[in-house]
Amino acid sequence: MTEQSHLAVRAEDSDKATVLCLTGRLDGTNTAILEAAVAGHLEAGETLLLFDLENLIYISSAGLRVLLIIARKMQAQSGKALFCGFSEEISQVFEVSGFKDVLSVYRGRADALAAA
Repeated sequence: MTEQSHLAVRAEDSDKATVLCLTGRLDGTNTAILEAAVAGHLEAGETLLLFDLENLIYISSAGLRVLLIIARKMQAQSGKALFCGFSEEISQVFEVSGFKDVLSVYRGRADALAAA
């Protein structure tokens, strides 16, 4: 995998949710990495996933689409997907695309977990 298409997904446990920390780029070349990580948590019966995007440096329309699909899957299974930790660039993409109005978006982990 080239550095340009690199995505790492690291899971951390908190009292209320599993936190999935995304690092790198989320685009059409690597959405399967995120989908596979999420599938494992869904199969384990987890109902609350918090996506920390603090170290995400790029997101494409394919990346946005997969986040929306994940949020809908969570909702269909009586769960919830929360999103936090946006860099200025990623925040602008969410704002312009309207995803801040569609997804459960929070400033930081504490805010997201408090709202859960």
